[in-house]
Amino acid sequence: MDQAPRRSVTRRSALRILIAFVITFVWCGQSGEVHAAEVARYQAMSPPPISADAVFVTDISTGTELFAQNAEEPLPPASLTKIVSALVVLERANLEETVEILEEDLVSPEESQVGLTAGDRLSVRDLLHGMLIPSGNDATLALARHVGTAAIGEGVSPEQAVAQFVTMMNAEAAELGATSSHFLNPTGIDDEGHVMSARDVAIVTKTALQNSLFSEIVATTDAVLGSELLPDGYRVSTTNQLLAEGIVTGVKTGTTAQAGGCLVTSFAVGPNRIVAVILGSDVAETTDGVQDNTARFAETRALLDAVKADYLWLDPTLPGVVSGLAEELSVWEVDLATGDLLPVPASSEGEIRYRLVLGPPSAPKSPAGEVQFYVGEQLLSERVTLQAG
Repeated sequence: MDQAPRRSVTRRSALRILIAFVITFVWCGQSGEVHAAEVARYQAMSPPPISADAVFVTDISTGTELFAQNAEEPLPPASLTKIVSALVVLERANLEETVEILEEDLVSPEESQVGLTAGDRLSVRDLLHGMLIPSGNDATLALARHVGTAAIGEGVSPEQAVAQFVTMMNAEAAELGATSSHFLNPTGIDDEGHVMSARDVAIVTKTALQNSLFSEIVATTDAVLGSELLPDGYRVSTTNQLLAEGIVTGVKTGTTAQAGGCLVTSFAVGPNRIVAVILGSDVAETTDGVQDNTARFAETRALLDAVKADYLWLDPTLPGVVSGLAEELSVWEVDLATGDLLPVPASSEGEIRYRLVLGPPSAPKSPAGEVQFYVGEQLLSERVTLQAG
């Protein structure tokens, strides 16, 4: 009674090894033109009509790009710059260290700020909150000076320390693949040649959100920063209207005269996490001379609506959703590694196909290959498979 099942598994394993060899041979052995056609990626839709100069919306859970407009164009990013500044601080500073605030850290009343007092001391952790929640340029400069000084040694001027920090920012962006970015300051104030593309903003945001403290801070609407001088500390509130309304889970606002209204947000569709970037949205002036930068929030709402209206969010493991997939996963005794939904253009529901690429049988719960999902001939996303346990 035990022999037949063992022979069956042996035949299945041998067949899988052969299939893995054949798939690898065919996949790698074709001409460059055929290979490029096989892996042509899905082209993101144009976003709904909005004023922004550039738009990029991507599902960071599956790697599927949803909407794009001028996504590669280097543009002034305003305070979205601070996402990269925060990454450098998180990688290089001790969160519990304290930083003395200097006069050089303080900024003009026109700039976004915490309102720090020279001579006060705050922890790196609190200054990160001051950098990201109210978009404080003073907190950002204090952190940049602190990290830059630690990198090149005591005795340097604040200007030299901040310049060293900016060098680290550019290195960080290059390492992450944000190739259209170039930084001249850590805060995002207008500076000729200080630029990011909308795609680059999404790239660095995806990395930043993998840090639990960053993710926690950018989802925080209000906080009190500790102070050695002020008994009540520094009270700060988010500049992100959509976060305050509970519509998104972060991430960062930015506005300058050259950049216009900028906003990067994160939000969920089921288990999937979406990042939406807007650069250069319209900024108006009210009759009483107050700046109105709310267009970026209305336009992001339009993008959120489009994400849910123009795409179907499907569970590919359910029978019949992707024809034949559930049955084949069962036959080969593999499972998808994550429960992420598959974003499919609403107009292309009937065009979903897949390719299952498996290696030789592996240990339970270890990687066994991948499923590639296509819309027509375009690669929509790839999903790792695990050997069933």
